[in-house]
Amino acid sequence: MSQSLTRSDRQVLGIIGVFVLVRLATVLAMGLGMDESYSTAIARDLHLSYFDHPPLHQWIAHAAGEVFGYGRWTRIPFIALFAGSTWLMHRLTARLFGQAAGVWAALSLNLSVFFTLAAGQWVLPDGPLLFCELAAATTLARLFFPQPGEGEEPWRLWPLAGLWLGLAALSKYQAAPVAFGFGLYVMTTREGRRWLTHPALWAGVIAALLAASPVLIWNAQHDWVSFAFQGGRGGAARFNPAGPLQSLVGQMALLAPWVAVPLIWAGIGAVRQGRKDARGWFCLMAAAPTVLMFTLLPLLGNKGLPHWPMPGWLLLFPLLGERLARSSGEGRRWPVRWAAISAAVLAVAWVLAASDASTAWMKDAFPKAFPKTDPTYEAIDWRRLRADLDRQGLLKPGMFVVAAEWNEAGKIDQAMGDAAPVLVFSKDPREYAFRTDSRTLIGHDALIIGRGPTVAQEIETLRPHFASLTSLPGFSVGRGDKAEIPLTVIAAHDLVTPYPLPAWAKR
Repeated sequence: MSQSLTRSDRQVLGIIGVFVLVRLATVLAMGLGMDESYSTAIARDLHLSYFDHPPLHQWIAHAAGEVFGYGRWTRIPFIALFAGSTWLMHRLTARLFGQAAGVWAALSLNLSVFFTLAAGQWVLPDGPLLFCELAAATTLARLFFPQPGEGEEPWRLWPLAGLWLGLAALSKYQAAPVAFGFGLYVMTTREGRRWLTHPALWAGVIAALLAASPVLIWNAQHDWVSFAFQGGRGGAARFNPAGPLQSLVGQMALLAPWVAVPLIWAGIGAVRQGRKDARGWFCLMAAAPTVLMFTLLPLLGNKGLPHWPMPGWLLLFPLLGERLARSSGEGRRWPVRWAAISAAVLAVAWVLAASDASTAWMKDAFPKAFPKTDPTYEAIDWRRLRADLDRQGLLKPGMFVVAAEWNEAGKIDQAMGDAAPVLVFSKDPREYAFRTDSRTLIGHDALIIGRGPTVAQEIETLRPHFASLTSLPGFSVGRGDKAEIPLTVIAAHDLVTPYPLPAWAKR
């Protein structure tokens, strides 16, 4: 096998190896974030799909949880997925622009903050989305840009591309504008349009729909609530002409400025070339709908989130790889210097974040800069909560736990494990609305747990559902023996009425 690997292949495998080791070290240092804890907690139950997102990352987290436990090591398959994404980025770019460009694209991808940190290891839908998206792009590039001696193989490649796009849709709804981008390339080029009448393309469409069918079936069974929820997050509020600029600044920060600037530069170069450069046009069309839609969305007043356009930016990295390879091939030294400086800055930021996640030293060293909490607050592990409750004899058979916010419920659920079911009594229970039905717990006692302000805000709406409430001594969680997050715990006696679910969650 080693004899079949090119020098560029070995370089990319080296890049993958280094970053995998760094991510594994980060797992040791950094606990699960709020979204990760929530995803890991609800992944204990297998369903066709889920309220917030399609199911693929939950299925992966469930499999990992059964092997490694439902904690930080559920990140293992997501680290493996991004290793695969780096390899696919190399192969895609190598096909389009050459082996050297493939190495540069793979390296650049791993020098970006969002892709290397969040998508590269966190228990989130982005990891499987990006892997499947790149697999689809690589398959389509093989179809549109065959190398000498390669046949077209439409009946293999179109259904395979459709399968990968369907799996991308099974990961996150951002797969839709990415698929539209690939369709734009088909519709705007002569090479692409000739496939519109070929039945293999439509076999690919059917393959995509079949792969994504669990999402469609679950939503049909639940009044399309997940589509409505995600669509509502992009709803208009007011006209904001500065919104797109604010969105773009957020995206550049998430990509990391040292990657975002050359990435935009490479994209502008592809725009100037237009359809004269079919390979650049392929990347540009694939990326444009996602980037433009989520960048312009704030024009209507919705702030959006800066990671929403990232699946589009991903498909511009081959263009950046080509620019870097060309400059390096011309004897210019700046690409190597850029890579070295970018890697050094990223390494420093990574070490600071990982060390702070373990020790909270930033708040201790700079109390005025962080008067309330520190930058890695969300990564604090709440697991010692269960041990403290057990030590006080508060976790009794038949009890359940009530959280007043879905994100706190994820942390509490991770801490409880199988000790007690966790329910969310609030107007926004997310996936917890589809888990344990509070009607089955009438007559049972509970513990209401959460951060002080959260519990204080909701306690009066919770009180009528129990016969009585008793305040208990406070608990705290934190890193080491630090008491960083004070938690309010209230003993709730005898659930007398079930908590009313939102209309969309009625069983």
